[in-house]
Order: sequence, then C-alpha cells, then structure tokens
Amino acid sequence: MLARIVVSLCLVSTSALAADNKTYRNSRFDYSIDLPTEFKTVSVADNGDGMSLQSADGAAKLLVWGNYIMDGNFGDESNSRRKFYIEDGWQISYQKQTASWASFSGAKENRILYVREIALCDSAVGNFSLEYPSSDQQRYAAVVEKLVKSLAAAKPCE
Repeated sequence: MLARIVVSLCLVSTSALAADNKTYRNSRFDYSIDLPTEFKTVSVADNGDGMSLQSADGAAKLLVWGNYIMDGNFGDESNSRRKFYIEDGWQISYQKQTASWASFSGAKENRILYVREIALCDSAVGNFSLEYPSSDQQRYAAVVEKLVKSLAAAKPCE
C-alpha cells in the first residue's frame, strides 16, 4: 500500500513539474522563451527553426522561430517583416524598435497580432508572433507580456 502511494506521488510530482516547465530552448539560434502552459504544440520545424502552437480552444496561434538576417541589419530585417504583415492586410497600430529588439502589433478583421523580435549572435533573429481574437484582448495581454519578458538570447555575443 505504501509503495502505491509513493509511486502515485512520484507520478503526480513528475506531471506537475512537466506542466510547469514550458521553456522552449532553440539550440540552432541559441535563444529561449517561456511558452504559455495552455498552448499545445501543433508542429515543430524539421530544420530546427522553431515551432507553432495554439491555445486549447484553437482561437489563438503562437509561432516561435529563429532566422538569419539575409540583407542589411537587424533594423532592416524588422522593417521587412513589418512590411510583410502590412501587405498581408494587417493595420499596424503600434511599433517600437531599438538596436536589439523590435515589437509591433496591429489588427485585421476581428484578430489582433503581436510580433516581437530580438537580435541574436551571428546575424540571427529570435521571433514570436501571437495572433488571437480581438474579443480576447484582455486575456492575451498578460500572455504577450510574459512572452516579451522571457524571449531572450541564451548568452551574450562575443
């Protein structure tokens, strides 16, 4: 009887720890981000670029990925990404950019988009985008804040 209790407690503890530990570490681009526990993985890129997730109800979509800067610098890369979303019909209402990070957000129909990019070593960029229903803006504001705070390079560049 005692053995069953111990085994049960171990299983519960392991499950609880796994549920709390949602940090995604991308070894190809050397960054990490804390993923919301209520999001489930939809797919992981075969080449190690990143992953896509969605909320339990399927209403919100989270993409996390890394890429190399093809032309120009970090600022040019960020401007190109923002232009891509504008050309896709998003009305960008907020944008802020520094030498090491950029963020922008906007709306399209009844959806809200938030994109965050950080400069990484070796001319790489770490990114996430979160798209969700505008009716859930209050709910996802805290999610965006946590994602922004946790998206970070694994180490400083040399």
